[in-house]
Amino acid sequence: MAKKVFAVVLDEPDQKIWDRVSKEYANVYRYTDTFYLVPVETSVSTSDVARVAGIKGTNRDATGVVFKLNAAYSGYTRKTLWEWLSDVEGS
Repeated sequence: MAKKVFAVVLDEPDQKIWDRVSKEYANVYRYTDTFYLVPVETSVSTSDVARVAGIKGTNRDATGVVFKLNAAYSGYTRKTLWEWLSDVEGS
């Protein structure tokens, strides 16, 4: 079970970003080519995820943003997203 979940939102699709993030963190959910949900442990920060993705730091080669989710969300979309959120948040 993840302690928190971050959303990575890219300005443009980029396969190498997905490759980096999914290699570094387990159970990443790829909602679209520009939006990933990343479950992490408490010690991992938004800056850590942004550096891994390549949208922050000296090796930056993409643009985007990382948000911390606060377990408050609503909408109508794929059932797999709701199941994934339930699994990683231990609900």
